[in-house]
Amino acid sequence: MSPVDGTAYAVAPGTPYMRAERALAEGRMVAPAGDNAIDHYLDARAQASERVRAQAALTELQPYVLIAAEQAIARGDGREAARLQALIARIDPGAPALPRLRAGLHSLVRKQEVRDAEGAAAMPSPAGRSSAAVAERIVAATTATESVISPARVPEPPPAAAAAVVQAPPRSSLPPPPASPEAEARAPRLLQDAQPRYPLPALRARIEGEAQVAFTIQPDGSVRNARLLSSTPPGMFEASALAVAQRWRFEATGRAHDSSRTVRFRLPSAGARDG
Repeated sequence: MSPVDGTAYAVAPGTPYMRAERALAEGRMVAPAGDNAIDHYLDARAQASERVRAQAALTELQPYVLIAAEQAIARGDGREAARLQALIARIDPGAPALPRLRAGLHSLVRKQEVRDAEGAAAMPSPAGRSSAAVAERIVAATTATESVISPARVPEPPPAAAAAVVQAPPRSSLPPPPASPEAEARAPRLLQDAQPRYPLPALRARIEGEAQVAFTIQPDGSVRNARLLSSTPPGMFEASALAVAQRWRFEATGRAHDSSRTVRFRLPSAGARDG
């Protein structure tokens, strides 16, 4: 059963780690609920013989779960956002992104309540209150699920296997400086670049590709609203490209700019691997 919505699922035979590897190779990183790579790696981590390599895989995949949860909140899918939030809490109960995700989910519930209240005022009906009630149950179920299924912290993997959660740079507490006409006329300079993480399925299959990402440069130079324009091959590099965009930092100009970049994924050359 899925711990959030009680949905039944069929699980392929084999050890949890084998099921996780199979799910990852088949593109089932976070879905369907209960039969995806993250759930199976979590099961594998509970086994002493698999703990280290399962935790290394979970640390590597955690940024992609975060992106999926943020996307679910952005499209108003509270149930899916709650499920993914619970997965992150199981991976790392102290993940820095969890408070932000909880706040986003609660904000989604409040917005739904406002919409329902406006709809009920225009057309009184018991159905007008149903979606807000469902959203409240989602938040309550998520909180309860996290408190029950969050495991004790496991030993950290070796530094080479660790991967930091991708988070947008913090906003400055000071107001942005006023923009000059010259700053408005030119695009902000890139001050801080970042290398994308090579997706494990693509790395194992020796696949190269690229993804074009559109985004908004905020007045303080941080990146928001990253969205995919295209990806080659489809379904392989999207999550990694969107994750790395959050780590870019541009010159602060005091105004927002729309921009785009192409993120390329290239395998190391034979000489680099041998060296």
